Amino acid sequence: METTTRNSPSNARYQRVVVKLGTSVLTEGSHALNQARIQDLARQIALLQRAGHEVLVVSSGAKAAGLERLGIDPAASHGGTRQMLSAIGQSRIMWYWERHFAERDMRVGQILLTRMEIEDPTSYLNIQDTMNALIGHGIVPVINENDVIATPRVRVGDNDSISAMVAVMMHADLLLLLTDQEGLYTRDPRLHPDAELIKVVPRIDDAIYAQASGSSTHLGTGGMKTKLDAAMVAQRAGIDVIVTAGRRTDVLLRVVRDRMPLGTLFPGTENFLENRKKRILTGVAAGTVVVDAGARNALVNRGTSLLAAGITRVQGHFDRGAMVSVSLDGRQGFARGIVRYAGQEMERIKGCQSSEISQILGYDYGDEIIHRNDLILL
Repeated sequence: METTTRNSPSNARYQRVVVKLGTSVLTEGSHALNQARIQDLARQIALLQRAGHEVLVVSSGAKAAGLERLGIDPAASHGGTRQMLSAIGQSRIMWYWERHFAERDMRVGQILLTRMEIEDPTSYLNIQDTMNALIGHGIVPVINENDVIATPRVRVGDNDSISAMVAVMMHADLLLLLTDQEGLYTRDPRLHPDAELIKVVPRIDDAIYAQASGSSTHLGTGGMKTKLDAAMVAQRAGIDVIVTAGRRTDVLLRVVRDRMPLGTLFPGTENFLENRKKRILTGVAAGTVVVDAGARNALVNRGTSLLAAGITRVQGHFDRGAMVSVSLDGRQGFARGIVRYAGQEMERIKGCQSSEISQILGYDYGDEIIHRNDLILL
């Protein structure tokens, strides 16, 4: 099977990067968003994009923007008030991003998420497809949690966690967490001036968590512990994580483009594709897609994606995003994969050319029924 090659800290550049910007970075410790800081971050991202890097932004600051717009005391941020502030502030912070990226002839696309969308297989693929489409058109995705509709049941809780989920979803090479601290220290540097910066954390364990401190700002929801939570998720998926200070001059350029060792590095510890293979292998197949000999040969010997033209039968009822078995005879499966079309949709487009899908369904999710990176041979 043809796969996407993962980058590592030593042998390749960071091609796709998720940058998480904490409230403390965007406000620089004040009660309002710092437009000069946002403008400078947009400048750096534009330079990275033009150098061939792909950047996704997870932006905090909606609550701070709402406080700024209404002139409300920062202490008034609980319950429905918090959601109200987020509703007002979200459009305001997006206006800032849009304005400053436009100065660089760039566009932005807003994506608001909750845990419910991320955990639902169909929504997961929809989000993934949307972000890939934005990136493919040179548009910067700006992502935030949807605080207005989030409940305790579906709330992720902080943008550190969302950034890790996005990094895994989008197969990023680097998750860059910008905060008001230089990185992870041996002790809280605000209380202990002799605390030392930890430059590399090969593995996150209880001893590392014991060194984490809480949030240093009343506007943010995270702290160093939430960054460790996020780093653990991304690190185990084979993604490098760097925690460093957002106030550093040209921090994005220095970390991503110049590969300077700033802050604390959590190097990816496992191969992402291997993790994904394990997930596909251990899941229960929701159905079977039967293909012809030509399709089997293409999948096995040429490492291609599965297209509608090669499908002869669909067995079972399953939704888009389900894991299915791929078989030549309907009995013994020779592959497994995650489908981008539901079983009912496949029944209508099986045997058809990819160019006919939108005419038959009235829409399409792309040419691939199962993308080669979502398929493993048994």
